[in-house]
Amino acid sequence: MRKYFFTGLITLLPIALTILIIRYLFDLFTTPFLGAIEELLIQMNLSATAHQFWLILLSRLIVLILLVAFILALGFLAQKFFVRALVRMTQVILLKIPFVKTIYRLTKDITKAVFSQENKTFKSTVIMPFPNEKSHVLAFITGEVPAALKAHVPNADISVFIPTAPHPISGYLLLVPRSHVTDVDVSVEDTFKFLISCGVILPGESKQPANHET
Repeated sequence: MRKYFFTGLITLLPIALTILIIRYLFDLFTTPFLGAIEELLIQMNLSATAHQFWLILLSRLIVLILLVAFILALGFLAQKFFVRALVRMTQVILLKIPFVKTIYRLTKDITKAVFSQENKTFKSTVIMPFPNEKSHVLAFITGEVPAALKAHVPNADISVFIPTAPHPISGYLLLVPRSHVTDVDVSVEDTFKFLISCGVILPGESKQPANHET
């Protein structure tokens, strides 16, 4: 009985988590425009909108389709000069508005860091003592210590991100000497798998963990 339970859990859990993440992203991108589309469908007197559930679902699907079309069109038009000029003008305006300019700069820098093809956000995987000398963690080198901070911590050479498990999007950013970390032959992708699975999926392995015996 226990063996079948864990086998079923291992099979079901990835599917459930995938559905939850997709649903979260679906709601995140469609909610801001939901009200306008719902009102439009009601004005059109579509029979499918008589039930609130179908009204919301249909509205979200329409919003998603329109967003995808808009993103594709924007990507195409962004290659044209006049659109680039319009984008620059919008950026100039945003950078002159107090508080808004801080948010814009932050989101722009984060987007570039995460999606840049030239510069990877995480350079390599290392292992280092944390939170004391008797225990160690996997971490990522994110870059060199900025000059403005180097003056205050002259011994620190690199910035290191220590992710938490099983949610590696949060963690600790440390400024440490290069000698404080040890390079390991583990890819960034395998490190994430190891963290998300809480150590169940070992680096270099893609197979499912062994079934629990009764």
